[in-house]
This record gives sequence, structure tokens and C-alpha cells, in this order.
Amino acid sequence: MAAALALTGCDKLPGPGSKLKLDRDRFEAALDPAVGGPDTCLVLKDTGSGLELYRYGAESACNRPLAPCETFHIPLAVIGLSDGKVARGDVIKWDGKVQPYKAWERDMDLEGAWRVGAEWWFQRLALAIGPDRFKSALSAFDYGQGKPVGRPDAFWMGPAAGGGLYLSTRNQADIQRKLARAMLPAKPDAQGAVQSLMADVTRGQTELYDLGASCPSIADSSRDVSWWVGRIKGPQRDVVFALSIESARPLSGREIRNRMLPILTRAGLMPEG
Repeated sequence: MAAALALTGCDKLPGPGSKLKLDRDRFEAALDPAVGGPDTCLVLKDTGSGLELYRYGAESACNRPLAPCETFHIPLAVIGLSDGKVARGDVIKWDGKVQPYKAWERDMDLEGAWRVGAEWWFQRLALAIGPDRFKSALSAFDYGQGKPVGRPDAFWMGPAAGGGLYLSTRNQADIQRKLARAMLPAKPDAQGAVQSLMADVTRGQTELYDLGASCPSIADSSRDVSWWVGRIKGPQRDVVFALSIESARPLSGREIRNRMLPILTRAGLMPEG
């Protein structure tokens, strides 16, 4: 990994609402080999104020409409819980069909499906919610173009899967902020439940909530979009983030996370493990 990062002119992160005082050159020197490229965007926003603290990548990359892939599990679960289509302990039965991963071939509740990313489970929930409800909810959430365009059980998975829902990386960061503050037009306890499902790493008083995803970004599957989205909540800084990478070589959410954690630690956003 590239050289250690440093904050400019201070030994700790500034308070909420102020600008993130990163040594931009050194930060980007670490990002470039890890996740960089002309079609990469990283947006960091202050959770409280909504202020954009940092952007990596061109404006065109950060505003480009991209398929949300499995990051759509976030609003999908919020809507399902808020509308009573599912409760946290409800078990949905596996129908016995062969799945891409053995871990998917079982009955499971929301937490279990979230943990292994069982796409069939979320497809079943999406069908129970239905396109009319998605249309009203996504419009109210200000999520992408606000329409569940394409297959009712895969409209979030890009054109190769028959999906036509898109949102930008900046829009993803806004959704993360609304979730973190329970500002989505849905029941607060549903939003809190989904945020808790995203809990990943705790170091001291700092918590990382995240979700990774990838899917083909064009119909012939020759390019993919990879996502890593979430929140870093600590005593000195509460930040939401969205990272997108569009390329011919997709990265898994876990791989992006493993590349980004040391960079965020060196930048002072995460304490040492």
C-alpha cells in the first residue's frame, strides 16, 4: 500500500460540519493503486450536515447513473420492514432450486439472507412489495430515477439481468446519510434495523457499517460496476461514503473493503485495529 497518510495542520479530525483536512495528494496516492481509475468515484459526506467532505474522481464519474446491484438490498429491506411485508425473524422457505452458492440453499430470515447475500430471498421480498409500491417509495426516497424499470425481481441488477434502475455515486452517499439519520420516508425502526445489519467492524468507539456489491453495468456483461457504501461513526467524525468502480474487472465488496480499510485508517477515519 502507498505511503502513510496524514491530516493537514492537525493531529485529529476536525469536528462535525467542518471540512475534512486530509493531505489530498497522499490520500490519492494510496487510492490510485487500490481502487483508482478514470471510472472510479469516492464521495465522503458529513452525516450530520450533509456537507461533501471529499470527492475522488471526475464529476462525470460521480454523477454517472449506475445500476445499484445488491446495494439495493438497503432500500428493499427498509421498505419491506416498514410496510410489514417481512419482520426480522420471519423465515422465507427455500424452494429447493439449485443456487449459485450452497450457503443460499436453505430457509432463512432477513439477517441470514443479509449475511450470505442470498439474492433469491430479496427477489421474493421484492415480488411481495410489488412495482407500484416501489414506484411510490423510490420516488419519495429520491432514489435514482425513482422507478423500478425492468424485471420486477431484478430491476436493480443492471441491463444484463433485465434491470433499468440507476443512481449516481453521489445519490448513493445521500441515501446512506438518510438511512443513518432515519430520514427516509419509512418507519425509523425499519431504518435502524437495516443500519444494524450493515454493522461490520468496531474499533474502540468507532463503528464501520458497510455493504459491497457488483453486477454487469452494460447489457453484454463486458463491464461491471462494483460498489462499497456505508458509514463510519466515531466520537470525532461521523461520515457516510459511497465508492463506485466501473471496469472490465469487477471487485467484490470484501476485496474493496480490505483495500480501503488500511487507507481509511491511515487517513484517521478509522483507528488502528
